Formats: sequence, C-alpha cells, structure tokens
Amino acid sequence: MNKRRECIMSSTPLFPIFYRTAELYMPGKIVFGLNSLERLPKEVHFLGGTSRALILTDKPVRSTGTPEKALELLKKEGFETKVYDDLEPEPRIEIVEKAASFAKSFDPEVIIGIGGGSVMDSTKLVAASFTNPGSLKDYVGPNLLKRRGRPTICIPTTAGTGSEVTQYAVFTIDGKKKTCASPYIIPDVALIDPMLTLTLPPPVTAGCGLDALSHAIESLISTEATPITDELAYLATRLIFNYLKRAYYKPNDVEARYYMSMAATIAGIPLCNARMVVGHSISQTIGPMYKISHGISCAITLPYIMKFYAPVVSEKLAQIAVVIGEDVSQLSLKEAALISAVSVKRLLEEVGIPSSLKSYGVPKDMLPKLAEDSITNFPRPNSPIELNKDNVLKILEWMYEGEI
Repeated sequence: MNKRRECIMSSTPLFPIFYRTAELYMPGKIVFGLNSLERLPKEVHFLGGTSRALILTDKPVRSTGTPEKALELLKKEGFETKVYDDLEPEPRIEIVEKAASFAKSFDPEVIIGIGGGSVMDSTKLVAASFTNPGSLKDYVGPNLLKRRGRPTICIPTTAGTGSEVTQYAVFTIDGKKKTCASPYIIPDVALIDPMLTLTLPPPVTAGCGLDALSHAIESLISTEATPITDELAYLATRLIFNYLKRAYYKPNDVEARYYMSMAATIAGIPLCNARMVVGHSISQTIGPMYKISHGISCAITLPYIMKFYAPVVSEKLAQIAVVIGEDVSQLSLKEAALISAVSVKRLLEEVGIPSSLKSYGVPKDMLPKLAEDSITNFPRPNSPIELNKDNVLKILEWMYEGEI
C-alpha cells in the first residue's frame, strides 16, 4: 500500500457502513469531448426536437462567436433557431422572467443555454416556466416546482459552476441571492466542449476552477455525502490541483482545459446530490454585498471552513492531502487534515487570489452581521457541526486575518 495512504488509514473503512437509502441525480445524458459542440444538432434530435430551438446566452459570450456557431449548426440541419442574449451575470429575477416571456412567444421544442453558470441557471428556469404557472418568485426554495419544463441542453463556456449537471438555479431578488432547487430543472443533456474555455482570461479561470474545488470539498464534508459522491469529489480535487495552475498560466494548454472542464462537471454531481455546507452560506452572503464573484467568494472561504470542520471529518480531509500528493506519512489524522487546508490556501495564492477578507474591503465590524445573515438566510441542516452565530463568526475572524 502507498505509504502516504497507509499512514492516514485507520482500521475502519474509509466509508463508514452505509445503509441509508440515497438518491443520485444527474442529467439524462452527458456529452464530453473536444469540439463536441458539433454534436449539438444530434442532441436536439435526441430530445425530440424537429423544427425549433432557442439559444439563451449573454452578450459577452455571444461576442466570442460560440452561440453563432451553434446557430449555424442548427440551421444547417433545418431548425428554425433564435438567439436571445439579454441574460446577465448573477441574474435578477426580472431578467429571467423577461427571457421566459420571449421563449414562450417563440415556443421552441428545445432550449439551449450557452454560457457560464448564470446563463445555464437562467436556462433551467426559463424551461421550467413553460409548465409551472405563476411567477418564478413562487419557486424560491427546495422542491416547489411541480413538473419538468421544456427539454434543455446546457453548454458551459467556463469550467467551474457545474450548473450543467445540477438541480439548482441561483438568481437575485432585491439584491439578495435566492435559489430554486428541484430535480425537475436538471438539464436533459449536458454538452461539455473544453475548447470553449480556451478564451477565458486567467482571473476567470482561477475563480471558476476554485468554485469547482469548493463543490468537491464541501460535498465531502456534508452529512448527505455518499461513497459515490465522495469518490467523484476526490477525483475532481486531484484534477484541479493537477491542472488549474497550468490553465491559469497557459490559457491555450488544451490538456489543462480538458481536465479542468472534466473536474468542473464531475464536482457538479456531488454538489447536486450531497449539497454544500457553511462555505457557500458565507460566500452567498459576502459575494453580493461586496461585489465579489461567486467563485472567488467560495474560494476565499474554503481553507477556513476546512479548518472549522477538521475535528469531525479529519479522515476525509486527510485523504484530500493524500490525493493531492502531500507527504503526510509522519502526521496524525488531524495534522494531515490541516495540511489539506493549508494546501488549498496556497493554491489560491498561486493563482492570484488573496485569501483574507480584509483584502476585499470587508470592514471588521461587519463580521457579526455577516455571521448572522449567513446562518439566517442560508441554513445548512446537512452541516456536521450545528451552526450558530458564534462559530460562524469564528470562521469569519480567521478569514479576515487569513489565519489557518
């Protein structure tokens, strides 16, 4: 047995005896490969499309030419196709409902989202609006949608959010993030073409890649984790540590882009099924308030929540250290778990992400309110440590100073 693995393995199995019933949600079909965008007409046919398709995107993505390429592919196969590009990052619910009205007026058989997480989230909600009456505001929360909407294909142009494989759609109402969560909005087809990520600038590459890392590691911590989601999370973590820096420093490195796209999609499945813990509660609180992108806000939270949870999930966090190649052969489980947190913090710094809250202009006297808002607005019943204002404030204090 590998010496590093042996040193942290106890006599108990890595996965405790697992008898509870678990569910695993993901798209009906995942298409992954270089230049797989060419498969789009085939996938529209696969979903029963015969005449009309709608592409949803935003203006920055449209400027890359990818939606136009998709449009031409579909027109060549005889589909009447329109492109709607008035979506936005961190979408306001009004913008999503406007897109839904446009979609209903066109009445497509299949709806295609091409873009980052916000575009794909919006696409899922637009599709759901066809069969779930009323305002989309009525569906804030878990399992409120009553039926599947129009068939959807999600095509990510970033490598991080995992939205192409999840049951979540995030939007804002009055400046606050809200989530619709339902298996009914999981895309029917996730089509991942790593070539679409070659034009991402380094800061976006870093933020998206670290967003995927947060999905992998937070899912490991969750009480709803399963042996299946754990193995996917470890694989995604290894890929991100192996390839994120390469993609960041060499944007045209196709191999690095390939495996970062793979990692993002793989990490999305644990995100969808095991759910996130307090890191996402904090990130969804500080992000909108201080104009920090979702990926970055998740990234700067991650090392500190790993430290917080280390006493109760030390074996899993120690296994992360092994997976990413740290030498923990002489360390205890607790020490190895903390090494994994230090390694994540170092990775942030290596891709240009400051790892302290004060670097982002967050006033120290706001920390108590941020702690209270995090647990009030984004409760995490799947957290292995019961959350309260005091222990979340402790995490924020570590974050503020950048202390592991």
